[in-house]
Amino acid sequence: MLQLIFIAYVLLVIILSLIPTAALGEGLHVDKIAHIIAYGVMGFLAYLSVSSFRKRFYFFFIVISLGVLLELLQLYIPGRSASFFDIIANTLGTALGYLCAWLALACYIKNSLLAKAIENEE
Repeated sequence: MLQLIFIAYVLLVIILSLIPTAALGEGLHVDKIAHIIAYGVMGFLAYLSVSSFRKRFYFFFIVISLGVLLELLQLYIPGRSASFFDIIANTLGTALGYLCAWLALACYIKNSLLAKAIENEE
């Protein structure tokens, strides 16, 4: 189920990244925050959708590569532009998503082990 959510989310990001749009102002760098959040969610889902370290490692670079590719494709989309800083924001978001997923999974495992230990003592 989590894999399907991940795939659907990736498709959503691809569509939103490639639709033509009017140029938006970047007064408060809201665009960069949106990139960090979007790729943070994608990184979080990528981490949790697979179970092995090797797959997580590959998915990390696949998500980053997708962010770079989508930025480069935006050079050919009316109203869009590629930005090196968007690539940095995408990469940072992916890394933060992975870190948050790792922490969430570690807390879940710790709580599960504590609950089993308490259950066994009773």
